[in-house]
Order: sequence, then structure tokens, then C-alpha cells
Amino acid sequence: MNPKHKTIKVGVLTVSDTRTPSNSDTETFDSSGHELKELINRFNVIESATVVEYDCVTDDLEKIQEKMIEWCSERKVDVLLSTGGTGFSPRDVTPEATLGIVQKLTPGISQAIMNESLKITPMAMLSRAISGIYKKTLIINLPGSVKAAKECLLVVASAIPHAVTLIKDEKEISKQFHDQFNSKKDIQSKVPECVTKVACRHRESPYPKISMASALTIIKEQAVIQYTKNYKIMYPTVWIYSTGDELENNKNPCHNCIRDTNSLMIKQLLEQDNYKGSVFNGGVIRDNWNDLCKQFEEAFNNADIIVTSGGVSMGEKDLIKLVLQEHFKCYIHFGRVNMKPGMPSTFVTLNYKDKKKCIFCLPGNPVSAGVCTHLFLLPYLRLISGRKSIVHSFKAKLTHCINELDVRPEFKRALFKYENGEFYVSCLTNNQQSSRLLSFLGANCLLTLPSSKKQTSIKAGTIMDIILIKSIENTDVSALLFSRDLQVKNLRVRPEDKCKPDNTVCLSLKETLDFMTQKNEFILKSENIPTSSAMGYVIDAPVYSSENLPPYPASIKDGYAIKYVCDGSWSQKNNIFEVVQVSVAGTEPGCQEKISEKKCARISTGAPIPPGANCVVQVEDTSVISKSPDETIELTIDILKEPQLHENIRFIGSDISVGQCLLDEKCQLGPFEIALLRSVGCESVSVYKYPTIHILPYFSNLACGISIILENILKQDGFKGKIICHSFFKSSNELLELYRNVFEHRDIIIIINYDYDNFNFSPSFDIEKHLSIKSTFHNIISLEFGIIKLELEKKRNVFFNLGMDSNLVYNYAHLFILPFLRFSVGKKQQISSVITKSSIDLPISVYRYMGAKLDYKDGDLIVTGFGLKDENCIVLNQASQAKDFNTIDTTAKLNVVITENSDSYFIHY
Repeated sequence: MNPKHKTIKVGVLTVSDTRTPSNSDTETFDSSGHELKELINRFNVIESATVVEYDCVTDDLEKIQEKMIEWCSERKVDVLLSTGGTGFSPRDVTPEATLGIVQKLTPGISQAIMNESLKITPMAMLSRAISGIYKKTLIINLPGSVKAAKECLLVVASAIPHAVTLIKDEKEISKQFHDQFNSKKDIQSKVPECVTKVACRHRESPYPKISMASALTIIKEQAVIQYTKNYKIMYPTVWIYSTGDELENNKNPCHNCIRDTNSLMIKQLLEQDNYKGSVFNGGVIRDNWNDLCKQFEEAFNNADIIVTSGGVSMGEKDLIKLVLQEHFKCYIHFGRVNMKPGMPSTFVTLNYKDKKKCIFCLPGNPVSAGVCTHLFLLPYLRLISGRKSIVHSFKAKLTHCINELDVRPEFKRALFKYENGEFYVSCLTNNQQSSRLLSFLGANCLLTLPSSKKQTSIKAGTIMDIILIKSIENTDVSALLFSRDLQVKNLRVRPEDKCKPDNTVCLSLKETLDFMTQKNEFILKSENIPTSSAMGYVIDAPVYSSENLPPYPASIKDGYAIKYVCDGSWSQKNNIFEVVQVSVAGTEPGCQEKISEKKCARISTGAPIPPGANCVVQVEDTSVISKSPDETIELTIDILKEPQLHENIRFIGSDISVGQCLLDEKCQLGPFEIALLRSVGCESVSVYKYPTIHILPYFSNLACGISIILENILKQDGFKGKIICHSFFKSSNELLELYRNVFEHRDIIIIINYDYDNFNFSPSFDIEKHLSIKSTFHNIISLEFGIIKLELEKKRNVFFNLGMDSNLVYNYAHLFILPFLRFSVGKKQQISSVITKSSIDLPISVYRYMGAKLDYKDGDLIVTGFGLKDENCIVLNQASQAKDFNTIDTTAKLNVVITENSDSYFIHY
């Protein structure tokens, strides 16, 4: 909008008996209202608008009207957006409340919303939402669901600023709108002939096939770090779209639909990689020239980086490159990469309104989209975020031979392990088709394989390059974890376990962790949550598919579906085929004509195979013989290469079949696992519930500071439960009162204790005494080095009592508290440890555990520093390794527990 335009004040009013503005409870949090505020304030979908009023009211007609009249009469808002209460339920009275006060109806706005909504789902006809004007305020009813409210707002957002100026009778500003509109090119531009004249399309891609290394070099050249006025890194906004007529945004009772998994998967991959910028999921764009132009225009106005999946190959509906090049005059740096999967990957830049925009156009197959996100998008985002390492590459020993290589360099999904001080890699499955998300299960890396033009096979034991995509499965446990030299006091164990006279038992770190978890039978609780929100959770039971994928026979390539007769006479025949129909993504299966001999159907990737056809010939293996006079239709084609029976066809259930086990119990859900579940319509999943953690600082503000450090450690580890940091307590009576009123079943209580000089705690702060926890109901662990005291009470509350030395809190959080929490939510891997060496002599610490920096160099993990700010591991100190009292030299083997990621390698728990 022109700078002369005034700010448009918006009010968002949520109508619901169950929703609240507070985010303390995810089940009642007002997601719809929050999403509308984000769209307006952060993404500026209504130009020059900002949300100045926000509230939730119950489904009560008088209360709704009271709030609307208050906001409108007092001129608090220019636009009032209500969300919720527009359906058929007796409680849905928002339209009646609106009708009771508006002085003019605005049916055009309501009709526009209804028309666009019906394109998405026929259920839109069940909405009764209206819009109108009360005094000088425009009121628009929106649905209550997050998705529907967002989609409806986007339909009318561009018209709202002009509507406001008309309502206020601001003639000068209204004239500016008309002038601005008339000066712009019509977004529904004329579709160029290269799109309409299908018969003249390229038989092969016009874009040269460049190497992966060249593609990454180009991306590096375009990456520039932006800074704020305070010299902090400015993280660009990212918008993500999926494209395709065949895609459904949400659950559909028809099993013949293909669900959009890519947009959420890519968004979650960015979240998993800790990208700090705003990421917006734009959902699905249809394969339509005008829709693509409109959505790209909106994205360019609101985002710096646009990511699409689908529409970049050579099918009739693959329009992404053409829209960007012909309509927006973008510069396409590369349109093909010599790799498998992901060959059509495209990287584009555009100078739009004096701002640089970067567009990553990824293939539509889920595996290809996931692989290319790791190989192209994430490295770019790491570069502009100032990270040192943009590709997390390792070298590992191949555990088996590989005899069949592809002509293109391939990135196979594989498992990377650390075992006995060495790195190993192995492929998980031979079926790694780019549509098959199951090939990602259990994988944590991409194994880089050379082209078959360079070599025909690879022997077992060969050192290979791999790129990490998620956590390393660590099968090696440091020796010290089993060494029984950890002095544990007051450990209540089984009668057969022997203790010293002072009630001290010698256990290994591993045994102590086992005692804290399995032996104490901490009760695992389950909950059912939306699949889209389940990243980082662990499922509590196997998940089986209720659908086939694909739900119909589908084409793997752009080309022609034919009926191939395998009788050995192909070379003697005249192989001219008549094109009798077209099958594109989105074509309804079963509504096609039967294909007979010498007939064919032009077909796009993912489109249903017509009846009678038994193979698909790729475009590159054909030539056009005749076409219609206007060149929009191919009439006959010549097939230049003999096909194979069932070639380039995915049959029903070939990726996933009904009843197939998708995920095993205790599988941790990441972007690929969630995409897999969503691909077969699994909209909710049963997972292990995260407990609530109360952090209780005792006696001083110093304890409060330690509690904040601890909270950050928990969040960095991906803890998704509630973390409540209380104000510090000056007396045990305050703590007792809180315990009686707040702590619930399965809460975890961490106390930051003032008296850290006394290993057995001061009598004034004895938990047993003041919280009346009977010794017959619980187990206690009190460690000799530093202070940590664990108690399991009969209600299954768990208490940790820590000192206020920040180093000890850091160490014990990673060695005891985090492993316990990981166990409590069903994670298999509680602690990650390696055996390594040091590049420098390490001092003997006064503590058993030393914070240090771990790096990956020349194929090895190595400790490179001690006591640094960027420490990412804990060295388990053994004085016996030192040649003198002061140091451990570089010849000694070190037992290291990894605590966090670094820029030079990428290891999770």
C-alpha cells in the first residue's frame, strides 16, 4: 500500500465455549485466533493492517454482540474478524449475532469466500458465515478451524484495505487504490503459447544437467547474511507450497486422493535443523497458470525464500519453471541436477520490488523433496544463518557390497553407526523409489554413490562419503559407563544387593541410570495427539495402514500409457500410436477410456493409468508424428525404443498396502515418519505423554539463575512437556504448600538447593521431613560427587535435588536428568557416548566430569578444547589415565558423553 495510507486496525474475536487465549494448555489454546494474528501482524496478508484487539467469548449471542458493539462503537477497530460459531450446531450463533447489529450486508465478500471454499471442500456449503458493516467497521465471519479460517481470510485479504477506505469515505486514498490497481499488470496474465501448445513441448528438458557440486556452488554464491541495525543476524521468512491438482490439504474419506505431505514435512525439516526464521506453510496450489501467478505474487510480497514441491518436471501440468520465467522474468540458475533422486530440482532468484527473492523448486515425490531439502535448502539456510558447516558430511566404512549402481550419482537412504570406535554405514532397503517414504524409516544419512559410468560396483569395507540427515544410532557405550567406580549413597535396592557399612554402593553410570528408570518402573502415560503436531514424540504402539498407497495404478514418468504386446515382433512393426486421451495428476481414476492396441494416453507423473494400458513410455523415448493445426493436441506419436511390460507403473499398494505395519512401538516421530502417517490419512497418533516439570529454586536469586540455565538445557534437548520455573522459596513451608496444591500425578520436581556444601542436605531442607514422603514408598539416590538426589514417591512424583554450581547442574542434567526424561517419554536412546582422544593435554578436573569441545576431523571425533564457551560434550574423567596428577595426555582414550550439536558434526541422542 502507498505510504499515505493509514494503519488498518483489526480485531480478532474467537467464538467458542472451549477456547482460551492462554497457551498453557494445548487442548484449549485458541489456535485459530492466534493464526489470524500471525497472518496479519507477521505476514502482512492485509496490507498496512495490524491486530489491536483480540479476545475469546463463549457461544452466547448477547456476549458476542456486546463485544462487537464495544469494539465498533468506540472506533477501536476498522475490521472485525470473528472466527467460530458459523456451523449448524444449536450453539453456533455468530451469524445471528452479526445480523442483529450490522446496518449493511456485504454479500460479495461472503460469496467470494464461499466460492473459493467450495473449490477446496464440498463441506464449505455447511457454513452460514456472513459479513456486513456496523457504523464504520467491516465485520467478517470466518470458520472456527485453523485451516479454514486462514484460507477464507486469504480469499478477501487483498480487498479489505479498499473496503475500509470506502466505508470511511476516504476518497483520496480510494483513488490511490484505483490508480495503483490500474497501473499494475493483471495478475491473471495471458497464458503463453509454450503452455497452451502442448504438441510443441520439449521432448527433453532444455536445462543442462549440472553436477551436485556445481549446484551447491551456485547456491553458496547467492547466499548473503543479512544483519539488523543491532548487528544481529536477520533470518529471512520462508513460505512453503505443494503443487498439484491431485493433492488434498486434509483428510478425505475418499481413498483415491493423494494427500499433501511435502509442505508440512519440509517445514518440520527446517524446525528439526533449528532454523530461527519465520516459516509459513502455504498448503497446496493447483496446477493452474493463474493460481500459480497469484500465489507466487503473494509469496513474493510476504517472504524472502519460497519453497515449492512438484510441478518442475516435463508433464503437461508442470508449470512452475514457465510461470517464474515467463510471467515474473526470474533467473533460473539451474533446472536439472545430475543426481538421483531429485533430478528436476530448480534454483531461481528474482529482484522483486528492490528485494532479492530466492525460490527453491523441488520435485513432488516425497522422497525426492526430502532429499533435496537436505542437499539444497538446508545448506542455503545454514549459510545465511552464519553457521560454519553447511553440509554435515562424514566418512564411514561400508558394511556390505553394492553391485548395481545407477547412471546418475545417487543418494541412498542409509544407517550410519558408531561402533567400537569406528563409523559404519549400510543401506536399509533396495526399494528406494522416490515415492516410497518407507525408505526413510530407520535412516539417518544419505549414502553418496558414484555413477555407474565411473565404476560398476563397490566392495564391502570401502570408505564412503555420507551426509547426516538425523540422529546417529549409537551402538557403542563407553567403557566407563560400565565401570563400577561411581559412589552412590543412600541407594535403596534389593536385599541381595550388597552395600558398604556407610550405606554406599559402587555402581557404574549405566547401572545408576538403569536403577533410575527400568528398575523403578516409572509409569509411562499415553495421549492421543494430532499427527501434524507429533514431531519429537514416541509412539506407544505399532501403527498399521488402513489404506493402499498408491490407491490406484499410477505413472512414475511423464510419457504415454500404452498396451504393449510382448510377442517379440516390436522391431518389425510400425510403432506409431494414436493419442486418444490425456491423463494428468488429478484425473479421476475409473473415468478413462480403455486403451487398445496402437492407442495411447498422454500421461503425467502420478496420474492414474487408464484401463487396458500395461506400461508407460517416457517422453524422451518418443517423437511427435502429427498434431492439430493449432498445435494444442498431439495426434500421433512414434515410440523410438521398445518398452518393457509394467515399465514405469506403480501398482495399487506397491508403496504401502492395507494392514502393513508402518511404525513400530517406541519409534520416535520425525518429519519423515509424520509424512508417512499423513500419506495414508492417519490424522492422530497415540504417543507417550511428556510429564510436567516444576523447577523450584530455594532461598536466593542465584538459584533462580541456575533454574533458567536448567530450563534452557531441557528445551534444547527437545523436551515438549510443560516446564514451570517457580519463584524462589525462602522456607520449606512455602514448598510444602505448593506441593499440596500444584503437583499432580507423574510430575517431576527439580529443586535447586542452597546448601550445596553438604552432600546429605541441611536438616531444614530435608524432603522426607517437610514433604512427608515415607521411606517405604520411595527410593533415594544421593551421589558422592556434587549433589544430586533422586526420589520416587508412591504417587510417582520424581524429585531431583541439585546444588547451585552451574557446572555441576550442566553435568548432572545431561548425565542423569535428561536420560531419565528421555526414558519417561519412551525414547530408546537415553545417553550417547563415544570413545575418542584429545588433541591437547587435558587437566584433571576437581569434578569427575569435565565439559569439553568435540569436533570431527579427518574421519575421527576428537576433543579439541576444555572449559570453552561452546562445549558440546562431557569427558568422563579417569585419574588413572593421567601420567601425572595434573593432566591427561593425548595418548589416553577418553570416554565422552555428547551433550549438544556442533557446526562441524551433527549428532543427536
